[in-house]
Amino acid sequence: MYRNQILQVSNETSNSGPSLAERALDIAVTVAALRMQGVEPVPEFFGIADRYVSGDFSLDQFTAAVEGLRGRRRPN
Repeated sequence: MYRNQILQVSNETSNSGPSLAERALDIAVTVAALRMQGVEPVPEFFGIADRYVSGDFSLDQFTAAVEGLRGRRRPN
């Protein structure tokens, strides 16, 4: 969903946190910033991001899952 696309997501109303559109934009901006630094997120990141954007993961769960990916990186 984020790889080479501009996201157009309609806003949803929710009092429980960021809307789907806000979450999608946050992920798209993060991925773009990483790519500008010459870093490509691992494929597993996109699965985790999809779960966060869809609302399956809270921000805390998303953060923990991404931190788990970082812990699995192999040293150079």
